[in-house]
Amino acid sequence: MTALLVVMILAGALAAFVLAPLFRENAGDAERVAQRLSEEQDLASQREMALAALRDLEDDRATGKIGDDDYAAMKATLSVRAVEILKRLDALTAPGRPMSVPPAPVADPGSDADR
Repeated sequence: MTALLVVMILAGALAAFVLAPLFRENAGDAERVAQRLSEEQDLASQREMALAALRDLEDDRATGKIGDDDYAAMKATLSVRAVEILKRLDALTAPGRPMSVPPAPVADPGSDADR
């Protein structure tokens, strides 16, 4: 009987601990922030993939794996996609609000860093 009472008390305490965040006043705000951060991270990942695809395309052209016509068509498609992603990311990170995901590093073609 005592063991059953202890188990019931522990179960109630555990349920209260697990369900408490759902009943907070700012639970909706916390969910919106988490959603925004998740979307921002997803867009940052897509940005990285788009930039990597453009770099790979440049490498393929430089090594002669693809012709100039194919290169131009593929670059146009990839560039449009990259711009869409960057616009969505910019819209999500309104001016004055810092990004939680750092921007991708951009190599300066005129720099001596890689020489």
